[in-house]
Amino acid sequence: MDFYVMRSTGRAIGLLALATLSVPGSALAGKPRSPTPTHSSTIALTGKDKLLVVVNQEANSLSVIQVRGKRGSDVSTKLAEIPVGLEPRCVAVDAKGKAAWVTNAVSGTVSLVALTGKTPFSVLAEIPVGTEPRGCALTPNGTRLFVANMTSGTVSVIDTAARSVVRTVAVGGSPFAVAITNDNDKKDDDETVFVTQFFSELIAGKNQLADDGRQGVVHAFPSGTLTPIKKITLSPLANSGFAGDRSKFCNLTTDPDPANEFFCPDNSIADPTNPTIMADPQGVFPNQLASGVIRGDALFLPNIGAAPEPPVKFNVNVQALVGVVDVGGQAERADKHVNLNAEVKAESDPPMGVVTLAKLFGNDLVAIDADKAGALFLIVSRGGNFVFKAALADGKVTLGSPVVRFQTGNLPNGVVISQDGKRAYVSNEVNLSITAIDLAGNRVLARDIPSSTPPHPGTFAHAVLVGKLAFSTALGVPNEGLRAMAVRDIVPLEDRGKQSNSAWSSCSSCHPDGLTDNVTWSFADGPRQTLPLNSFFAKDSPLDQRIANWSAVRGSVTDFNNNSIAVQGGTGFADAAAKANIYNHGITQGASDALDLQTLWVQTVRTLNEPQPADVSAGRTVFGAQCASCHGGAKWTKSQVLYGDDPAFTADPLATTPGTPRDPGVISPGAGQIQGYSVTENAAGTIVVASIDFLNDVGTFNPASPFEIRGAGGKIGQGALGVIGFNTPSLLGVAFNAPYLHDGSAETLDDVFAKHTLGGSTIAGTLSAADAGDLKTFLNSIDGTTEPFTSDADVFRDTLAGG
Repeated sequence: MDFYVMRSTGRAIGLLALATLSVPGSALAGKPRSPTPTHSSTIALTGKDKLLVVVNQEANSLSVIQVRGKRGSDVSTKLAEIPVGLEPRCVAVDAKGKAAWVTNAVSGTVSLVALTGKTPFSVLAEIPVGTEPRGCALTPNGTRLFVANMTSGTVSVIDTAARSVVRTVAVGGSPFAVAITNDNDKKDDDETVFVTQFFSELIAGKNQLADDGRQGVVHAFPSGTLTPIKKITLSPLANSGFAGDRSKFCNLTTDPDPANEFFCPDNSIADPTNPTIMADPQGVFPNQLASGVIRGDALFLPNIGAAPEPPVKFNVNVQALVGVVDVGGQAERADKHVNLNAEVKAESDPPMGVVTLAKLFGNDLVAIDADKAGALFLIVSRGGNFVFKAALADGKVTLGSPVVRFQTGNLPNGVVISQDGKRAYVSNEVNLSITAIDLAGNRVLARDIPSSTPPHPGTFAHAVLVGKLAFSTALGVPNEGLRAMAVRDIVPLEDRGKQSNSAWSSCSSCHPDGLTDNVTWSFADGPRQTLPLNSFFAKDSPLDQRIANWSAVRGSVTDFNNNSIAVQGGTGFADAAAKANIYNHGITQGASDALDLQTLWVQTVRTLNEPQPADVSAGRTVFGAQCASCHGGAKWTKSQVLYGDDPAFTADPLATTPGTPRDPGVISPGAGQIQGYSVTENAAGTIVVASIDFLNDVGTFNPASPFEIRGAGGKIGQGALGVIGFNTPSLLGVAFNAPYLHDGSAETLDDVFAKHTLGGSTIAGTLSAADAGDLKTFLNSIDGTTEPFTSDADVFRDTLAGG
């Protein structure tokens, strides 16, 4: 079933009184005030569903909107917008509707906001917690607030009466979403707190590149004693419901022979069309666990499943998974895990040229809610701008037939269902708005009820916001004219198919918040760990840009338009004339508004804050002596686009007739080597010739590894790049980016020290134990506030500029 509502104009939209709704009564005596188990979200309703509260991440505020009027009528009256901390991510409301608690990611605080009383709609307290707080949830009776601190690896426990942190639970990793049970009594010390790890972890004995190589992680602990902490793992799906063509990885089915036959399903088959070779079932593991909801004795966990083995193609790359944990047994229910995309596959293809939600796949599942009975579920597809309506069948989340989707505003990131199950509301991150849904009538009432005011077209802030949308949508945006369009007037569904095939994926699928999914993918150059984009540009100068990718094969954000086409199955964000100039180290600006604004947004991607030790001076000294030449600079990497001319090639270097490098520009001595080169005349009239290598061999490439094989592109199945070395990765926010190295083979910094050569030995063999420890402490502290060092590339650039 397909529901489509015409675009809004961005004005305040009043909801029509479509039905008289019953309003739930107050909690029964002796019962907890929260009627259902609680969970973290960007949006919440007060106990009687009259008021809606929502965080505005892009406006640093909390909005309060009345959504029910007299006799249960639908209204949309914005009562207040309250400034809170920087980058609010979660809101929790006490069941009486008196106060809201907001986590502020950048500030590292929780804001307590009064909703009633003598000073309604004001901030009563700012409570420091850990670094990068994300999910938050109150215990059923509201006496404790649990906050997941993503980069601290901790959970803060706030006494809501005292308004202070009373305990801290160390869970490690990347805690993100919180869900708390409700056993229907007046006590809050006998519940179970579940906290997801955003990133999956490597399964012992597996390789980072394997579709079954990683597992999801959830921690559970008692709300009272806080110990013991039970670790629950979520297994990969052996069969995602989709199959890949492995014919390029078998000696008998391709020419030339592949580098090895590790990925060949059956090396005795000579027919490349044999289903065993051509349609090999692909697995998928859970990753990016951003939300969870408890109903009955089950915790439901939507996530962005990753399948990194070759071939790299949109329908076997990322999946829309929902994992299930038995709440009482505190163990996974692997038999209940599902891939929602396997159900979408059965839908009929929509007619060409029709603007429709039909057969959109479930990319970037980031939020979930359910009605009180656990019979109806809503699951948010962020890049698809829609919400799935789902049910349970034998304990599994199922979409059913026909699949029901509700169109939302741009980049939805949270959903809440009313207590009577008749209404739902979705928060739209980029549009700074709310979508209201009539669940009984299966229709969208209003797509963009304003929660805050987006920046005006023509402003820098507007351009950045639209760039975020262009980067994060799985659908598309117009190629041109975006700078003059109000963000709510951009309807990605109308440009469906540009970013990916049928909304399979977005750039954010692998770069959440512009950073990294911490997955090693089998790309066209070989196995490659996803690089965070916070270091693509220096924050003090957009002219200071790193060369892209581990093998320096790309030179700009624009180049990645080809990724939308070749990997994600889309048509890209440029017309035919511009596409002719989009190739590796081709044009960097001017291909289209959409690509230019994506570049602008990438320039603003921030580094997450890290916990700061009292003294890192000893480690800074070691770093300056041993590491800064390659890992210095404003981007914490010497990699810089220092070419004297862009584009660096006059034609596509991968075409039948390779392009001729310009001079000065990029020269390619062979095997993928990229070298900055310049000829100039200094002030004294002396000709200066200088060069700098950007690919360096640090002993981390093993050509004999069966995983060192290309997983896509024209040389799929052949040996990977890496013999000469790799483009220096940035160490900005390095503590958050494990596993490390190009192939993810180093799970920890200690593993890096054992593999990475430094002169004639490894880091571990070169440094004393004390120096290595000091260095590790300093590395883990590096974030956007850390003062950088000078790199070799800085010296190279400045020497040429000054003579």
